[in-house]
Amino acid sequence: MSKIKCVNPSTEEVIGEINVSTIGDVENAVNDARDAFKSWKKVPVDEKINLMKKFSEALEKEKDVLIKLIMSEVGKPGIESETEILDSQATIEYYCKEIKNIKEKKIGFDSEFFPETEGYVSFEPHGVVGIIMPWNYPLISPMWFIIPVLLTGNTIVFKPSEKSLLTAKKLDEIINKIFPKGVFNVVYGDKETGKLLVKQPINKLFFTGSIRAARDIKENIDFVPLAVETGGKDSAIVCEDAEIDLAVKGVVWGAINNAGQVCTSTEKVYVHEKISKEFIEKVVKEVKKLRPEKDFGPLIDEEQLKKVEEHVKEAVSKGADILIGGKIINRKGFFFEPTVLVNVSEDMKIIKEETFGPVLPIKTVKSDEEAIELTNNSNYGLGATIWSKNIGKAKKLGEQIQVGMIWINEVNVPFSGGDY
Repeated sequence: MSKIKCVNPSTEEVIGEINVSTIGDVENAVNDARDAFKSWKKVPVDEKINLMKKFSEALEKEKDVLIKLIMSEVGKPGIESETEILDSQATIEYYCKEIKNIKEKKIGFDSEFFPETEGYVSFEPHGVVGIIMPWNYPLISPMWFIIPVLLTGNTIVFKPSEKSLLTAKKLDEIINKIFPKGVFNVVYGDKETGKLLVKQPINKLFFTGSIRAARDIKENIDFVPLAVETGGKDSAIVCEDAEIDLAVKGVVWGAINNAGQVCTSTEKVYVHEKISKEFIEKVVKEVKKLRPEKDFGPLIDEEQLKKVEEHVKEAVSKGADILIGGKIINRKGFFFEPTVLVNVSEDMKIIKEETFGPVLPIKTVKSDEEAIELTNNSNYGLGATIWSKNIGKAKKLGEQIQVGMIWINEVNVPFSGGDY
């Protein structure tokens, strides 16, 4: 049986091994979920809510263990790792309230032609739901789906990233001590295991990951509902009337949080020329304060480390200037210096492609309209931030930006949504 080694990205040490699920394991997981669905869908909502509350209590009890796992497996500082548990508990609380709002709805018919006819819309669970998630938020990312999927009567087969298997194994252990057998199932492995899962007779799939992997899924999956999120290249638009100190702290946090390994990281900044000098000076000063392991962690592996380095080198070769950072940190672990670039252009990878690292390219613009045009000139459309004291103006600017989520004077507010 093949195994996957789990590596601590802060130390490069092997911290565990997990057996890769075989095709038989994947088939059994789907079959177990299908069998469990027959009874789970009939469990009253109040009983499901009570189980979820027990789940939240279990997360609290296991908090220290989970924090250590997340820190060692994906390299997050302690405060960021703890936030994943707190956000998971908040998500449980939210959906336990919202689930009660899903009720049968009456449909009106023309009383003249159908005087005695009544119609209703009822909301039914899909069945077996596949969930394939990345490593950058090994607990909260899957929880955004696991919680509402279970509360609405579905069962789950979850395939975590091969880079965060130990956290997933602990989550599996906690859930299966509380919920009925077969309701929640985990299969372990890399992209090949994911391909095995999507070829199974599941009823819906949630996927978060790379564009390449999403294309593979699309080619392999049967005709079932599919919800996909594949990353971003979010812009921050810093207007002439921005509260500069607030914008500086928000933009730096948006770029460096989780070492820039967030789908909605601030990956490029368009700042108005009238405030650009002060803004850039303060950004550099803010970045100088950041400390490895305390304020930012490592990249997930050497491959990602080299990608970030390559993006920075390519930008410099095309004329960009490094104001701070720009290098791999000479120590154990996959650490890259928090980096600020200026004199960047739209033909650079650091502007065009998702970097997924602690790098902040800043470009000066003459107007808000120019910033919007540049923001929209992208193959990505996940999110953006606007920094302005004039909320009304910011909202109007937001209406012109072609992305799915826009924050005003804020960045990376937790989000979720969809039908379960």
